[in-house]
Amino acid sequence: MIQIHFMNSRVRRYWTRFCFAGLLLLGTTACANLNAQRNTADSVPVGVIGVQHMGEKFSVGIFYIDGAGGTNVGRAGGGGGSVCCGSLPAKWHPGMTAVVRWSVVDWSHENRAEIEAENYTSIKSGGRFKATVLIEKYDEPGRVYVHFFPGGKVRVISSNLGVLHPDYPILYGPHDDATATEGVAVEELFSPEEKEERKRQRDAQRKKYGDWR
Repeated sequence: MIQIHFMNSRVRRYWTRFCFAGLLLLGTTACANLNAQRNTADSVPVGVIGVQHMGEKFSVGIFYIDGAGGTNVGRAGGGGGSVCCGSLPAKWHPGMTAVVRWSVVDWSHENRAEIEAENYTSIKSGGRFKATVLIEKYDEPGRVYVHFFPGGKVRVISSNLGVLHPDYPILYGPHDDATATEGVAVEELFSPEEKEERKRQRDAQRKKYGDWR
């Protein structure tokens, strides 16, 4: 399996507060641990951007691609969230895949008065999903866009065009996509064994490079 390799990042706020405080805006940036990058000789550094097409009643609480990332995607205009950084092979190869994990937040029953009082019980989970996704063909590596669709579906593309560009391959805004990969519903984004391995890797990085927090 050929995969994209990304730098790890750490979520530093509870997702509901993070969404409420600023993720209704189009772009959101999360910091990355530069020491965790796993490049190959022919790799090119790229940014990673999440875009959701589920509409204003939903958001992506958090998403990971190949186990790294850890940012979310807001509600406005289809949404968009950015996490730095990753790397892609300079040349696309058939069979390239990425494992995407994400959680969906359901705002359809939100109570604004309760939210303003920091009571988030009206915000519900829309499910957690995991999918192994083919990375669509690119002529040259650009930003990696992870597109989230209704029904727990996802696409991964690389493009130097912005999502609002008329030649961008996916229409911006809420809509379904029959070509997207359907994820599998999961109880947790990472298994206990995966969590333990992620902790082991973080501890090793901190021991080698110091604690960046």
